[in-house]
Amino acid sequence: MSQATETSTLARTLEDGRRVVTAELVAAGVRDADGVRTLAAAFPSSLDALVVSSGGERAISAVVSSTLLAAQGVEPVLALLTRDRNREALLADAAGAAAMGVRNILCLPGDHQSLGFQPEAAGVYDVDPVQLIQLLAEAADGAPFSLFVGAEAYPHLRPLELSLIDARKKAKAGARFLLTSPVFDAASFVEWLDAARQEKIDEHAAIIASVQPLADVAQAEALQRRGRVPEAVVARLRDATDAASEGIAICAETASKLASLEGVRGVHIAWGGTPGVAAEVISRAGLNGSAGKGAS
Repeated sequence: MSQATETSTLARTLEDGRRVVTAELVAAGVRDADGVRTLAAAFPSSLDALVVSSGGERAISAVVSSTLLAAQGVEPVLALLTRDRNREALLADAAGAAAMGVRNILCLPGDHQSLGFQPEAAGVYDVDPVQLIQLLAEAADGAPFSLFVGAEAYPHLRPLELSLIDARKKAKAGARFLLTSPVFDAASFVEWLDAARQEKIDEHAAIIASVQPLADVAQAEALQRRGRVPEAVVARLRDATDAASEGIAICAETASKLASLEGVRGVHIAWGGTPGVAAEVISRAGLNGSAGKGAS
């Protein structure tokens, strides 16, 4: 294998043993390049990276948004969804983004298309995230740069072994970081983290714990029905005079707890809303990115 000559800033930060802070950027409703740049610039400058997801109907694609951020000097993590494209198209997207300076790829399955803005669309699912990780590793062999490839982990999934099997497969395939699904129950997450560390999954892939501010009671109850949000969190939102503000407070509390755990290499604000919400969570939780630069 040829020696890679260029690596991701995010990868170097994690390899140096420093913890990272990232946030999600969704360019919803943004229709031009200046809009993407303006949105990115509104995020806190202390962030180590912005995870770029699709903005939805008639929005600029995640691939284009990521390349715009890279050109602006912002560290992007491109989310590639196996739902939307076959392997040739996914590899072409990754290669095109890499040629424009994007070095981080997050491999995701994507929610079922029936839950999106085009429910009539056909899901592709030619490959799953594990297979995409393997394909990207093969495609990067001999390239003058190194792709920093990661995937999502699911700490809430029970039985616990199902989640661990999934995480093991992704780490073995070559995922170098695991971005968890949003954590709402710190105790449940600690149980998963302890098991993952016991199996040394964290030695192969850096674990970045995600948090998400809940906007209202309805959102919390919907996630509770899927086994994601504990009753204590829902009750706090029900009792609050301002549910959105309480959701941010809960999110910040959770982020602070997760950041202090041994084995957690960073915290991710998994919410594509206004950058101001991400900034408030980061401020309340006392989080500071290690790279010292972000969307500025």
